[in-house]
Amino acid sequence: MGLVGKRDEVDLNEYPEDMKADYLFLSNWLSELAQEYKEKIRIEIINVSSFRGLYKSIRYWTQTYPTFIVNKKEKCSGSDKSQLDLILQSHLGRS
Repeated sequence: MGLVGKRDEVDLNEYPEDMKADYLFLSNWLSELAQEYKEKIRIEIINVSSFRGLYKSIRYWTQTYPTFIVNKKEKCSGSDKSQLDLILQSHLGRS
């Protein structure tokens, strides 16, 4: 696990259970996406409470998180993995 992993684990344990569960769910989901699509997609994480995050929320008119923006056109909000997978596959030319 290393020193960084142990530090992150200690930091994570300071948060409420629901926030830890959301973090772990999103972290695992992003790992799955990275493994499945490899270099075919680019994953960029933007903190919604940052100026850039506020800008993106307004630009794409979203209030539900996480939100995935695909090719600056289509968005998928929430935790429905199958919906995001369908969007990604349609943009990558798969069915």
